[in-house]
Amino acid sequence: MQPVLHRIAQPIALHEFADALRAAAPPRSSHGIAPISRRVGLAISGGVDSMALAYLCAEARKLNPQLQVADAPISGFTAVVVDHGLREGSTTEAGLVAKALADMGHRAHVCTLKWPGTAPGAAQGSMSSVETTARRLRYQSLGMQLASTRIVSLLLAHHEDDQYETILMRLLSGYGLNGGIRGLRGMRSAVDLPECHGIYGAHQSGLLDEQRRHPSYVALRPGRRQKEHMRREFREEMEAAAAAAAAADLASVPESRDTTADFTSGMRSQNEDMIVDELLRPAGPQPVDLVPIDSEDMGITAYRPLLCFAKDRLVATCLANNVPWFEDHTNADPTLTMRNALRHVVRNHTLPVSLQKPAVLQLAAQCDLQARQHEAEARRLLLRHGVVQRFTANAGTLSVRLPRIQGWTRRRPWRKTTPSCAADGYAAVSREKRRLYLRTIAALAIQKLLSFVTPEANVTPISQLQTVVNTLFPELVSPETLSKETTTSHPKSFIICGVHFMPILQTRCATSGTSAPGPVRSWYLARAPHSAAERVTSSAGASASPLAVWFPGKSIAQRWSKHPEHWAWSSWTRWRLYDGRYWCRTRTRLPTHVVLQPFDRAHSKPFREALANNAQSLFQLDAFLAALKTHAPGKVRYTLPALYVTSDIDWALAGKPYWPDVHAAEADWAARHEERELTVAGDYVGEGGLSEGILAGVGDYCGDYYSNHPPVYRHTGLGRRNDLFLWERHQRTYERAQYQQRAKEASGALQLTRAAELRRPVDRLLALPTLGVHIPGIEDWLQWEVRFRKVDTALLRGE
Repeated sequence: MQPVLHRIAQPIALHEFADALRAAAPPRSSHGIAPISRRVGLAISGGVDSMALAYLCAEARKLNPQLQVADAPISGFTAVVVDHGLREGSTTEAGLVAKALADMGHRAHVCTLKWPGTAPGAAQGSMSSVETTARRLRYQSLGMQLASTRIVSLLLAHHEDDQYETILMRLLSGYGLNGGIRGLRGMRSAVDLPECHGIYGAHQSGLLDEQRRHPSYVALRPGRRQKEHMRREFREEMEAAAAAAAAADLASVPESRDTTADFTSGMRSQNEDMIVDELLRPAGPQPVDLVPIDSEDMGITAYRPLLCFAKDRLVATCLANNVPWFEDHTNADPTLTMRNALRHVVRNHTLPVSLQKPAVLQLAAQCDLQARQHEAEARRLLLRHGVVQRFTANAGTLSVRLPRIQGWTRRRPWRKTTPSCAADGYAAVSREKRRLYLRTIAALAIQKLLSFVTPEANVTPISQLQTVVNTLFPELVSPETLSKETTTSHPKSFIICGVHFMPILQTRCATSGTSAPGPVRSWYLARAPHSAAERVTSSAGASASPLAVWFPGKSIAQRWSKHPEHWAWSSWTRWRLYDGRYWCRTRTRLPTHVVLQPFDRAHSKPFREALANNAQSLFQLDAFLAALKTHAPGKVRYTLPALYVTSDIDWALAGKPYWPDVHAAEADWAARHEERELTVAGDYVGEGGLSEGILAGVGDYCGDYYSNHPPVYRHTGLGRRNDLFLWERHQRTYERAQYQQRAKEASGALQLTRAAELRRPVDRLLALPTLGVHIPGIEDWLQWEVRFRKVDTALLRGE
C-alpha cells in the first residue's frame, strides 16, 4: 500500500521562530554595545497572527533566556493593544486581549486612539481614507507609548500572506513599470517605525539621551573588563614593537655615532619651528571653527519575524497550543477595502501561475536582492571616489565632488569570428544597457546625498531624479538627448526635494578670466531658501509660519511671589523637530514664549550691533561673521534656525525689576474702598476679566490696546496673584495688538504717524543656536540644546 501524504499546516516550532527572529533583527550597529538587557515591544491587534506572535515570543524566551533582538538580550516583552474605536465592542475586546497577554507573561497596555475632529464613527470620506488615518494614528500611538518606556524594538505580526497581498496590490496599481523594482520588494523585515516623523525617541532619535541615562542600554564605550583586556594587548604590542625597533637601531648605528647630538639637534629644530609658527601667526582675534553639533541616531525599529511563515501555520500554532484570538468581521467584507476584495479573489478563484503566491514571492525576493545590490554599488561609488568633501551640520550644508562615470562595453570572447556589423550591434546594446544601469546607480547616489540636507521626510524617488542625473552626470545622457542640446554653458543651480544645488566653478581661462566650459564636478548643497509663506515673521504673527516652533515661558504660578533673580529654571521642554532637520529643546526663566523660526534678514544688523556694543562679545562677533562667510554664505544663512522673543526683555538683560509697584496700587485701592464702600463679591467674570462695575470703580485696564499707553497694574481685591495675572495678560494682549498695528503699517494698510514717538515692542533675535552665538546676558535667562537629525555618519567617516 502506498503512503498518502496530506498537506496539513504544521505549527511553528520554537527553533524555527528563534532563527527567523535572529535573521529579521540583526545587530543595528557594529560599534554599539548593549551591556544591559531591555524590553521588546509587541504590536497586538488580537487577531490570529498577532496572538501567535505573542505566544511564540513567550515560549521562545522561556526556552532560551539569552534570546536577543538586535543589540541586546531580551528582559521581557511589552504588548501594546490599540483600540481603534471603530466598531462596537472594541473596548471590551481590547480588555480581553490584554488579559490573554497577561496570562502569557507579557506586560500589556491598551491604547485608545484619539481621533481628530469628529468621532471615528462619524468620519467623513471613504473607507480607504479612514483606514489610512487609522494606520497613521496607530503607529503614532505605538511610537509615543514605546518611546516613553525606552523601548527601541517592536515586533510586528505581518506574515507571508500579507506580503503576497501587498505585492499583488502594487502590481495591480502599476508598480514595476518602466523597469522599477523597488516598489515590488514588498515589506522589509526591518524598517524604521512608520508615521512617527517628528516624535523624539520614536523616529531616528534618542541615542544621545540614552547615553546620558544611568544605566544606559546602549554604550559606545567598552566596559571595564574590555578596557583591561585592550590595555594588556596594547602594552604587549608596544613592548614588542619597541624591542624590535631598538634591536634594529643598534644593528644599524655605527659605534662612532653620537646619538645624543642628533637628539638635541632634533629638539632644537622642533623648538625653532614652534617659535617661527608663533611669529607668523597674525595678531588679533582669529575666526574659530564651529563647534560641531551632534547628530541623532537610533529610534524605534519595527521587525517582522513572521514574513517567512504562512497564515495557516499561525492558525495551526494557535490551535495546537489553545491560544485564543479574536476575528474582526470587517476583514471578511470584500466591499470595504481593496485588500479585502483582493483577498476574496485569491481565496475563491484560481489565478494564473504567474500571479499565484510562489511566483509573486519569488519575484519580490529577486527584486529585493537586485535593489540591495544597487544600493551597495551606489554606496561604493560614493566611498571609492570620496564624493562627500565636507558636511557642516551647523548650517545643514554639504560639499561634494562628483566623479566621471563611464559605461564601458563588455568584450565578447568570440568577437574576432563575428561579422563587424554584429559586433557593432552587440557593443551598442551592451553600452546602452550599461548606461541605464549606471543611471540607476547615479540616482541612488543622489538620493543618499539628498538625505543629508533635505528638510522633507521622504526623499524624491529615483524615477523623478532623471533630470538631475542628466545635469550632474552629463556623460550618462543618451546620445539622442545630447544631440538636441546645443548650449555649452555651465549648468545653473536648481532646487529639488527642498535642496538647493549650486555649482562650484573653479576652472578659469587664462585669457578671459571666466570659467571654462565643461561639466561641473563640484557642487554645494544647502537647504532651499524659504518661501514667502515659510518666512512669516513674528511681526506679522509668527504662529502663521508652518516652520515656527513655540516654547512656553515660565508659568506665573511659579514666579508671582518671587523676585526675578530668584526665579528657578523650568524643566527642559520635550524635543521638537524644526524644519525636518534640527531637534531643539529649551529651558527658561523668562515669563514670555520663545519661538524658533528662520533667521530673518531684517534682524541681522540689530543682532550685530548688540554684539558690538558689548566688549566681551567682540570676539564672538568676529567669529560670528567669519562663520557666516565660511559656512553659511549668501542666502544660506537665512535658512538657519533662530530663537526669537516677541516681548520686551530689556528688564532682564539690564537687571531691572519686572513686577509693577503693587504696594502703591494696593494702598490706593484701600483708600478708595473705604470711601466708596465698594464690594467685589461675585463681580469677577472669569476669562473675560472683571465686570463693568469693577472696571469703573477699581480701575482694571479698559483702554485702547492700540494706543501708546501700556496697561498699568490695578488692585482688584481678589488677591495679588490674580492681579498680577491680569496685569501680565493685559501686557501680552497689548503687545500682540502693537504687533498687528505695526504689521498693518508696514503693509500700507495704515498711515504711519509719529513713528519716533511710538514705544512699541519689537520682536527680538536672541540667538543663532547652531552657530553658538547669542546676545550678551541671555544665557542667564534662556538655555537651549540643538542636534541635527540622523545622517549616515558611516558614509562621512568613509566606512
